Amino acid sequence: MKAPPSSAVDYWRHEALDKIVTLAQSNGTIEPADESAALAPQLEDLVRLHRLARQRMAQTVLEFGIGYSTVVLADALAKNERDFMALPERPRLRNANAFKLFSVDANRHWMEVAQRRIPASLAPRIATQYSRVVASTFNGRLCHYYETLPNVVPDFIYLDGPSPQDVEGSVNGLDFSIDERTVMAADLLLIEPSLLPGAFILVDGRVNNARFLERNFQRSFRRDYDPAGDITTFELVEPPLGRHSVDLAALVARHRTAAP
Repeated sequence: MKAPPSSAVDYWRHEALDKIVTLAQSNGTIEPADESAALAPQLEDLVRLHRLARQRMAQTVLEFGIGYSTVVLADALAKNERDFMALPERPRLRNANAFKLFSVDANRHWMEVAQRRIPASLAPRIATQYSRVVASTFNGRLCHYYETLPNVVPDFIYLDGPSPQDVEGSVNGLDFSIDERTVMAADLLLIEPSLLPGAFILVDGRVNNARFLERNFQRSFRRDYDPAGDITTFELVEPPLGRHSVDLAALVARHRTAAP
């Protein structure tokens, strides 16, 4: 079994991600698809997303904020499905949306830009959804929610939206139009009760929002913060729900180890 690539650039090429996203230069930035594209993401961020989704054998991904990440996560899911199909004895997955990505966004323009980047081979496993985001409260605290979310139970969540400029409305005169007010997404607090043990959340930047989530989660989440990457992760650390629970990552890891 070959050792995994060490550097982000090596991983990017090893996983053939350079075939679906254009690598602009060796310093790790990504070339936007056109001049109207948003700020280019960092290669390290995309590699981290892909690597985590692969290591955890993510099955259903919920993404807040469409972008280059959409293509990268969909590629990881395609490879996870390939590894699942290669198992000599495949467990029954109690998942109606296995190996699919659901992306919700509040900006129609950036949705159209991002959708044009999606390769035809990955399009069938990606569902994009537009939704307004409105200012509201959680236990009397200022926050905001997407009006409509994909009706899924994700095991991997990427929180990178919305932009504060896309949050509509106000609460007692407070809105998100001023630069010094940080985003404060509360959607994960809404769906928290239905998440399954092992669910994993990656918050890109948005440190104030991540702290808000940590203070208000009611279940046993393990939080980690990486100052170098400016990311916060949460993992729902609870015992499996019962005999139908499947640790797919462990099954695939054992199969890879046994492979010649």
